[in-house]
Amino acid sequence: MFMISGFTDEVSSSFDTQLALAGELGMKYICPRTVDKKNITRYSFEEFEQLFYGKMQGAGIGFSSIGSPIGKIKWNDDAAFLRHKEQLRTLIRIAEKTGCKYIRIFSFFVESGFDDDAVYPSVLRKTKEFVDIVQEHDVILLHENEKGIYGDIPERVLKLHRDVGHEQYKLCYDASNYIQCGVEPFDAYIQTKADTAYYHMKDCEDGVEVPLGTGQGRIKDIIADLAGTGFDGFVTMEPHTAKYALLRKLYYALPFLDKKAVAVYRKIDSSQGLTGKSKVSRKDVFVWQRRNLTKMLDEVGAEYE
Repeated sequence: MFMISGFTDEVSSSFDTQLALAGELGMKYICPRTVDKKNITRYSFEEFEQLFYGKMQGAGIGFSSIGSPIGKIKWNDDAAFLRHKEQLRTLIRIAEKTGCKYIRIFSFFVESGFDDDAVYPSVLRKTKEFVDIVQEHDVILLHENEKGIYGDIPERVLKLHRDVGHEQYKLCYDASNYIQCGVEPFDAYIQTKADTAYYHMKDCEDGVEVPLGTGQGRIKDIIADLAGTGFDGFVTMEPHTAKYALLRKLYYALPFLDKKAVAVYRKIDSSQGLTGKSKVSRKDVFVWQRRNLTKMLDEVGAEYE
């Protein structure tokens, strides 16, 4: 069973709007990140419980994972690391309160051309300290491959996963992020799938995010393979709605800003029967994501909710 979730903050930071959108689209889960104009890590447990818990209960919406920025700090920033450990402790309480099993983390920003031998011991030690924090709780940390961090390509993602070596540390796969690191996404999927528990549904072409299934991410191939192996877990939509909905007309007016993006946006317009003058909202882009995802799931005969 594929359980569909989404970063609904890409339509609005308003938690009420996010819950309403999920209900409108028949989704039972969202992935919280920005909540009422603040990142979820900026709330205390008590604030979250008072402000948001009752609303999600009333709407019948759960959390698939907490889309935290834990680990999105420089590998050698020890003060920020201490703050992130405290934030993680709070997120664990939120996860347990909401029945959420997963918290997304990263493996620290590194400099371009970094020395692996110099950086890796600190990355590994700090990642293990994150895992130590969750060991007494029914929570799994999900490492997302992200451009600019240590675990950006399959080889380093798998090296870190192997050396952490803990059942509460799994992988979150993101095709678009791999493409932006020059990695063929289906190859990365095959290499990492044995250790992957969670999938972000994000597609891109030439480094520009596009509606799901229309780019270079080989999303349908991945979905078909998952369905064939009896996948039972979350797929979370992350269309990066702002880049197309908000920047499209600016780039059309000033194409020299990003000629590559202009070409990709015109291709998207054509596929949707739009013109350069057509209005496209962030919600429109999110709805396309949902529609394209369910279409591909239907085509491969997958069950989903």
